[in-house]
Amino acid sequence: MQITTPIPDRHLAQAARLWGRAFVPGAGAMTPRIRPCHGIAAIGADGLLGGVAGFRDQDGGLLADLPLLARLLFRSAPPTADLVIDGIVVACPRKGIGRALLQEAAALALGSGRPGLRAEVALRNRSAMAFYAAAGFVEIGRGRYGWPWSGPVAILRRPV
Repeated sequence: MQITTPIPDRHLAQAARLWGRAFVPGAGAMTPRIRPCHGIAAIGADGLLGGVAGFRDQDGGLLADLPLLARLLFRSAPPTADLVIDGIVVACPRKGIGRALLQEAAALALGSGRPGLRAEVALRNRSAMAFYAAAGFVEIGRGRYGWPWSGPVAILRRPV
């Protein structure tokens, strides 16, 4: 498996659809516009996209365009010096793809002088909470961040 950033052009539309279905409310058949420079792609030996991770920094996140209503509704978590994971989604869970994407995000954080990785995860998303815990993240706070319908969110952190 090849882990690469930015997301290659030939995989951009598929990465946008995969990530959008998981993280863009009401995306359905719509393909959101994403910023390849804020994404990491996992590409299998067969050349197919196996997963994608987004990250946020001072320049924004993976999603390129937020409609006005979304900008008004989204509640940001407190600022951080860490690199923020902007969602990880894989085509086939439990194959190590998510962990490989997370390792690349840690390398990016380290290379850019950031002290750690941060993830903001809805408490009801038990599989994501377990994934991050297994990857060494610890909860450093809770709040109502992200979309109003996300419910309570845990802020998770891991040093790099």
